[in-house]
Amino acid sequence: MRFELSEAELPLSMRQFLRDIDNGQAYFSSALQKNRFGISSTLRCLVETATKTGLVAELNSATASAMINRLKKAGWSKDSLIVQKSLLRRYAYETGEGIEWALESATSDRRPIDLVTRGSHWTPYAVLVPDMISVGVTDRVIRLLDRWLRHCAKVNQLTLDHALQFPEGISAFSDLAEVLTAIDPGSPDTEIIQQARTIKRSKAKDLPKAPPYGDLPEPFLSEIKHICSSGAQSDDRITLMATAIRRLLTSAKARDLEPVLTMDTAKAFARDLHSDPIARISEATYCDSLGAFAKQAGYPDTIVDALHKRRNARKFASRNDVRRKEIKLAKNPIDLVFLAKTANEILMKAPFEENLRNRRRDFTLAGAIALLCKLPIRAKDLREGRIGKEFCRDSEGWLVDLATSKTGTAIKGRLPDCLTPYLDAVLLMDCRPEFLWSKYDERCNSPLFANPARRFRSYSAEWLRRNMTEHTCHSAHIVRTLIYDYCAMDNDLDRSVARALVGHASATSAEFYEVNADRYRVEQAQGLLRAIEKTVGDQDAEYA
Repeated sequence: MRFELSEAELPLSMRQFLRDIDNGQAYFSSALQKNRFGISSTLRCLVETATKTGLVAELNSATASAMINRLKKAGWSKDSLIVQKSLLRRYAYETGEGIEWALESATSDRRPIDLVTRGSHWTPYAVLVPDMISVGVTDRVIRLLDRWLRHCAKVNQLTLDHALQFPEGISAFSDLAEVLTAIDPGSPDTEIIQQARTIKRSKAKDLPKAPPYGDLPEPFLSEIKHICSSGAQSDDRITLMATAIRRLLTSAKARDLEPVLTMDTAKAFARDLHSDPIARISEATYCDSLGAFAKQAGYPDTIVDALHKRRNARKFASRNDVRRKEIKLAKNPIDLVFLAKTANEILMKAPFEENLRNRRRDFTLAGAIALLCKLPIRAKDLREGRIGKEFCRDSEGWLVDLATSKTGTAIKGRLPDCLTPYLDAVLLMDCRPEFLWSKYDERCNSPLFANPARRFRSYSAEWLRRNMTEHTCHSAHIVRTLIYDYCAMDNDLDRSVARALVGHASATSAEFYEVNADRYRVEQAQGLLRAIEKTVGDQDAEYA
């Protein structure tokens, strides 16, 4: 096919590309010099086709498609078309023009790394490429990172929706999170990548959520499904009902009774509870759960009343029982100052944790323990408190405005200044301080203590219990005991807790950070802590 367009009429970028080939300055010069006429012909065909179809005279998806369609109509073979696409991609890789089309049309990305890192979006990271290669980051991951950076460059600020549009699989998002954490540890993008990966994984599995009642035989299954469908009972309440039903079935089976709820099986259920080595308050809870199920499922009032009577009796008998947490406290004595120091130690060590998930876990855990030390709320209220609702941030610090889940008691006011670095760290997690307000806006209406890997849904009660127990041998509920039992005995306790949360000067000295870490996020935290230390003497001893 002959073209009316000459090389002299090509756009400047194409003429320069041809000159670079002639001078041996193009990356693919050695290969393209052997097919100099072929690359010239391809570029002239592209521009001539674009001109005739009213398109811009440059390489992009539209012009490339128009050119290929023109050649197809002219009877060019499939192999010849493949050669034309390959030559266009060489031009795109070298100049950056039409790179999006080149990447989309290629079966795989095999660009040389020297060409990959030429783009302007690599400016912040170009100096790190040799180090990335030296520590084993593969060419495949570097090419993946380039495609990601190009994808991000399409928007002013990365969002979860835009991240999900990135046409790669789950493993690619894992690779991106790992490499971005290494080269830009304070970027909020890694958090969004983690969320996108979780969403893609959940869609791939497409597993429905298991019902809270689990697997039960009939008629119990139909009855509890009906109770659950009304929406009047929480999942935790439904789970307790199902657990009580399973205990009932076990008791019935042990006595060769029919597996249904009757007065006989209810009595067997109560006798087995009494003989089991469980606390009397736990007996009361099981009887209450089975009684609530019986009432809502329409069983006879005699059975419901008997179960509630047993519940009341066991609850009354448990009044003088030594509570489990008191026994644990006697075995592992702690106080509020110890908890405050623990929170401070976790916060100080968090920036040095290499694993991204563990680092975010530690920031969140430190904030949870610190908040509990100064605000005697239940773990449920802490976990479900939302940003911009129950927990708000302004230029001076954090405020709380919530009604407790159990009694509806209102708690409202400004939180102590010593909590500000902790709650800021929970919000920022692994991001630099300059992202505070953008993260705040982004996270509004989501729980403050939330898991980024689960689209910022609140952490489970088990997560807080397990991690607090690992560091303190106690769960979150011990804090309320310590506050109510010991605050009245020590007028200076609140100030001691505040000082412990801020930490000692030696733990935040320049030498400490210079010896132990060189991350930018640690340097930022150091400056913040110095500012907090200056205000220690002015911090009051009142609960917010």
